[in-house]
Amino acid sequence: MSRYTVDHHSFTVSDMEQSLEFYRDLLGLEVIKNAVRKNLPAYDQIVGFADAHLHIVALQDEDESFKLELIQYINPPGVVAERDVHHVGISHLGLVVEDIHALYHRLLEAGVTFNCPPLEVVIAGRTEWSLYMFDPDRIPIELMQK
Repeated sequence: MSRYTVDHHSFTVSDMEQSLEFYRDLLGLEVIKNAVRKNLPAYDQIVGFADAHLHIVALQDEDESFKLELIQYINPPGVVAERDVHHVGISHLGLVVEDIHALYHRLLEAGVTFNCPPLEVVIAGRTEWSLYMFDPDRIPIELMQK
């Protein structure tokens, strides 16, 4: 059996600037790559679309422990699909934070949508705080404070 390591997690977004305002400006992730992929036959084959035109931005956290890739499809143009957390294939990003209450209030003031305020949850005898929030494309992000 092969051994795998995770390089990054990726989301397709509808508007790169709007997504950067969320992930870079509000969450504090650092942009480490900002590229346009166009007229590259290899990318056409990889993504499965002829004449693919993509805007790709990679971000990482302060500790460089994880990378998030955002992709906006310029061609073919992206289509916004329904995204509820119970739909098959929907992904979410889980972020461990130091002060979930302060972050919740800061993000709430910035207009971020949440399902609820931070709730105390007991998992395997251990207490943590958790909530779901949503990025501009309604992609779910879980915040946890252990």
